[in-house]
Amino acid sequence: MEIVLLILLSVILAIVIVILRTKLIVTRRISASLVKGITKERNATADILGLSRRIIASQSKEKEFLPYFIKYTIRSLKASGGAILLCGKDDYFYGCAVAGTFPPLKEVGPQIESQLLAHEKRHTEFIRGFKTKFMANELAQLCDAKGFVFFHHDAPESFPKTFINEAPLSLIAPIKLDDKIYGCIIVTSKDDFDSHRLSRNDGLYLIRLAEIAALCIEVIKDFRKRQEYEQQLQAAREEGMTQVSSGIIHNIGNAITIAKLAVNSLIESFNLKSEDRPENLMLDTILPRLEQALAKGNLTEFLRDDPQGKEYLPALKELLGHIRVTNNEAMMMLKSLSDKLFHISEIIELQQRFVGELGTENMTRLSKVVTASVTIFDESFNKRGYKINTDLDEKVPEVLVDPSMLTQVFINLIKNAIEAMEAENDPKKKYALNISLKSAQRGDKNYAAVTVDDNGPGIPDEIKEKMFNFGFSTKMEKNSSSRGIGLHFCVDCLKKYGGFIEANTEVGKGSSFIVYLPVSGQSL
Repeated sequence: MEIVLLILLSVILAIVIVILRTKLIVTRRISASLVKGITKERNATADILGLSRRIIASQSKEKEFLPYFIKYTIRSLKASGGAILLCGKDDYFYGCAVAGTFPPLKEVGPQIESQLLAHEKRHTEFIRGFKTKFMANELAQLCDAKGFVFFHHDAPESFPKTFINEAPLSLIAPIKLDDKIYGCIIVTSKDDFDSHRLSRNDGLYLIRLAEIAALCIEVIKDFRKRQEYEQQLQAAREEGMTQVSSGIIHNIGNAITIAKLAVNSLIESFNLKSEDRPENLMLDTILPRLEQALAKGNLTEFLRDDPQGKEYLPALKELLGHIRVTNNEAMMMLKSLSDKLFHISEIIELQQRFVGELGTENMTRLSKVVTASVTIFDESFNKRGYKINTDLDEKVPEVLVDPSMLTQVFINLIKNAIEAMEAENDPKKKYALNISLKSAQRGDKNYAAVTVDDNGPGIPDEIKEKMFNFGFSTKMEKNSSSRGIGLHFCVDCLKKYGGFIEANTEVGKGSSFIVYLPVSGQSL
């Protein structure tokens, strides 16, 4: 009996040892497989990121990344072929790129099919932009919770019936951006003994590749958006500088025109014939006759009794009065000419200061910046008959800004006001622009507040909500060259200095833009 028990115990112990050893071997194999899988995914991540870096460096867009990606995918899975499809707004998939031996996604003749199977580049050109019958909701239903779908001698219903002839085994996984299907990856293989056959297990790896691709696409898209944004913002800065220069040149031109008119008026007033000039008439006719009467001792009788002599004193009075009026008019013209020449000098000085200060941040009095901006547009207001009023508190503390960049902000606001009033052109209105500078408090912070207020047409609510957006402009609807950057530039520039802008507007009554900039400290 004891021997039997010993035999039974030995058998049980042997079974336990076998089971434990089997578990250990399985665990080791699973661990090795996991390590291998993790290593494979890490390598794939590094490789795909390398591809995306090349695309970013080449200034290409995210869609240029996808042909490289599908080639990498079929190499990595040892598949015979693959394709990338992109989801359109209509929820249908459109052709993007093909790699390897991939069967056509639309019915074609045998000759064309053989050419497409043999030449992936030609196939990519053939499929690019082609609208398939495959839809995103169909893919979502096929993938279900697995995240991919595996076909064994089968294919989606919307694929051509001949698809499985060249691709009896296939895997499809979506590429998602922001939880929406951006596109899908299709990889295929033969089911021959000599071919590497895709399996359901490859689906999990394909999901990882799709996730990595999605991240790379997002990075490339964001990088391109940022790059385009910076380019357009730089264009806005250059446009602002051009506007300043154009405004300066335009106002110099206006001032010179007025100065030329003043000079011409002066020339005309002194360009009388010799005999018509009042001073010549007095010197050559009246005074010699008076001197002659005086020499004869009958000046009194001549002025009192002589018919011609009685007209001399009234004539002298009239001629002297005419000279006084002419001299007064000449003085006014000379003053106007002097003012215009001073204005030209002032504008040129502003331009020199603008160029000299560009890119330099200094402690700046906003009153000087506002005054400079108004000066640039002074002649534009005069020409249109608009009135511009300023109320600038010189006690407002200084702000740390680039004066030239801030000049562009105010120029944008003033220019927009002029254009709005000019576009409305209501003959019943007396258009005016009121600009004020005052101290203000928002929350627990002190600000310098510049208000640019016009009595133009105002801004509708639907435009008010979008007017600070990058690229938005109502002028685009009128075939204008405007890029919709002006107000966005103002916001961006003020944000750099800790400031912001508010808009209050009412249709038919006008608009008010308030620029807030944090002050440096106590009032001086």
